Amino acid sequence: MKLAVCLYKYFAYGGLARDFRRILEIRRDAGDEIDVYYIEWLGDPIPGFNQIPIKVSGLTNHAKVRDFYNKSQPLIAAGNYDLVIGFNKMPGLDLYYAADPCYLARVRQEPSYIIKQFFGRVRFYEAWERAVFGPQSQTVSMMISSVQRKLFEQYYQTPPERLVDLPPGIDPDRVRPDDWQIQRQQFRQKLSLNDDDFLLLMIGSGFKRKGADFAIEAMAALPEALRENTHLYVVGEDNAKPFEQLAQKLDVAERTHFMGGRDDVSKWLLAADVFLHPARSENTGTVILEAMVAGLPSMVSSACGYANYVKDSNSGECIDQPEDTSAFSQQLTKMLDKQRLQELSVNALDYAATHDLYSMPQRAASLIEMLATRK
Repeated sequence: MKLAVCLYKYFAYGGLARDFRRILEIRRDAGDEIDVYYIEWLGDPIPGFNQIPIKVSGLTNHAKVRDFYNKSQPLIAAGNYDLVIGFNKMPGLDLYYAADPCYLARVRQEPSYIIKQFFGRVRFYEAWERAVFGPQSQTVSMMISSVQRKLFEQYYQTPPERLVDLPPGIDPDRVRPDDWQIQRQQFRQKLSLNDDDFLLLMIGSGFKRKGADFAIEAMAALPEALRENTHLYVVGEDNAKPFEQLAQKLDVAERTHFMGGRDDVSKWLLAADVFLHPARSENTGTVILEAMVAGLPSMVSSACGYANYVKDSNSGECIDQPEDTSAFSQQLTKMLDKQRLQELSVNALDYAATHDLYSMPQRAASLIEMLATRK
């Protein structure tokens, strides 16, 4: 088969890029020809993918997106493709991977929407979303969040047969290995951490949306004796300066570490004591499940699409209002107990061993084949 794939930005350390790569590598290995149309590519080329950059112009993001569509569509139309797949919302797709939340649901909740609805940017993104989910569209969407599926059905009356639910797709290399204790000890030694120290771990780019400021404030509010044995490590790409300044202001700068994007995330998951994800918004939060399969207890915000897995597995805590520093810190204080963490870790591993948290790439690849055959 010959596939056209549209992606605005490939960022090697991002969750969307990992899903994109794992799904399409299966199709590549099955013999499919894969042409990827993109605006920006941050990372190494992927073997076997034909990367086709589209040079765009425009003063705003939505103007650049429109230009990408206008320039890529003639190429796609002339390409004789069996299927057109999008990892961002745009018109003309046969199949869309729904990694982004419902834009219309979010923007309509803003108090200023009564005015914003007339802005060009808002009207553009509403139209682009409607082109995928509207009742007149033919696009099939791969859904990875039950919460977002309900929102798309509510706002666009999308026919259920065009919304295909997928299980999570955790990479098997995140599963706790047999020698995890050795790896954990060696990695913690590199960080100069003792057995009595607590390593709080955050993973993800976009520190504001992920709630890095909430995590810093919660750590700073821990009881002094506990705080002295606690370190926060943030793995991901973003401008760390505002958060480093916050840590300095709260006198926890020496305990707050921004590590940049890393290729050794699996080792961080083994070395940590608690995974923190107090996000302001998160469609799913795949890294929550990556922590689970590594046996790492989690403390996440209820805004995360995958927060229900933490509740169902009893492998951590969910925070309704992570901006409430006092409540967040109190929950974290109770959690930072060695025996409690051991219990939560066992619960996480038990759940991961008895539930399908892995097969999303295979299911998505099979759907691509089925739709291309039927087209």
